Amino acid sequence: MVFKTIRIRVISALLALSVIGGGAAVAQTPVTAPARIAPVSDAEAVKFVAANKKVTEVANTLSVELKSATSEADAAAILAKGEKKMAAAIQTEGITPARYTEIIRLAESDQATLDKLRAKLGG
Repeated sequence: MVFKTIRIRVISALLALSVIGGGAAVAQTPVTAPARIAPVSDAEAVKFVAANKKVTEVANTLSVELKSATSEADAAAILAKGEKKMAAAIQTEGITPARYTEIIRLAESDQATLDKLRAKLGG
């Protein structure tokens, strides 16, 4: 039971990374962006969207793999492999994993950033 709960939480967390794909709740609660996170340039937004697509693909694959995990050790190994794949996917798009995370945090709290990312996603 504990293993299943951990697996569900991990899957939920990984899928939450795709912030621009389904941020209906985010879109309904605009909040002033934290001053310590630099604004997202248009070039960064393009890179983020490309990286986010790859991260979502990895997360979807991890979700499937985690369903077949039979122990916490298996799940941990799958997650470790997934984290490396996500970091590599982000870096191939020209941004760091740390900046990628900052952009997610900013999009969660700043409607203009979320709108910019969604516009890049559609264009």
